[in-house]
Amino acid sequence: MKISVLTPTYNRAHLLPRLYRSLTAQNADLEWVVVDDGSTDDTPDVLAELGAQAPFPVVHVRQERNAGKHVAYNRAVREASGDLAGVVDSDDRLLPDALATVGKEWKDIPAGSRELFSGVGGRCVTEDGLVGRPFAGGAPYLDGTWHELFYTHDRWEERVRFDRLEVLRRHLFPETGTPSFLPESLVWRQVGGMLRYLDVPLRFYHLEGEDRLCRRPFADMAAGRRVFYATVLNEDLHRWWPYARARFAKWAAQYVRSGLHLGIPPVRQLRDLENRRARLLAAAALPLGTALFLADRRAGPD
Repeated sequence: MKISVLTPTYNRAHLLPRLYRSLTAQNADLEWVVVDDGSTDDTPDVLAELGAQAPFPVVHVRQERNAGKHVAYNRAVREASGDLAGVVDSDDRLLPDALATVGKEWKDIPAGSRELFSGVGGRCVTEDGLVGRPFAGGAPYLDGTWHELFYTHDRWEERVRFDRLEVLRRHLFPETGTPSFLPESLVWRQVGGMLRYLDVPLRFYHLEGEDRLCRRPFADMAAGRRVFYATVLNEDLHRWWPYARARFAKWAAQYVRSGLHLGIPPVRQLRDLENRRARLLAAAALPLGTALFLADRRAGPD
């Protein structure tokens, strides 16, 4: 079984060798699909050098303009040929034998049940240690959809996942008329099948680097974030409210905050929501969302 490691990248030539070294430590049939999203640094040369020495196929695709990570991700999914595929960013690395673990756990799912599953995921670790709390009762894994893992099991921590390529190809990011950034959760929440989420660290993600998306000013990401907040308020609030009241309240405030950064007045923000409960929650969150927006303005660009 082949696993495709998908890496959208932009101006991170200096980090690619570190990720490459982690891939050489994998005891698995793999390919590395790298989509260079219009880099202006030495990324093409670095990938050519790594590809020439790699013990596995390296598929290098270059986009001439910087179109955004979600567009590069879509291209990587289209170019991949593995049975399972998952994103490993250029500033991350896989832990030794992570892909072998994923492959074994996928094969351990009974054949009669495998169609119910999208893929296998695992936990992440940083310089500060394992991300998130241990699984309840010492369970070795949790099976659930994106919604069940997040809302029912309260598993909000960063994770890595490898899904059936055929499933990922049915759930690509929209590309036309979209912001330059869209959260990956917009894809994972639509996948539908269950994920076998292992209580095993598979990915190391590094916290350093000023170009990390999480370090960019909120205003720069407001358009894409607003798409996510509107989606969960419109589609998830009614069913999942009892499981995550505080989180929905926070998202409502962030919805207001992101809309104000885009110059959208509060009345229109409420009108853009599709159900009464979401409008009421956003209305209640207007003071907090406005306060967050004003704090952003006072802080200015980072």
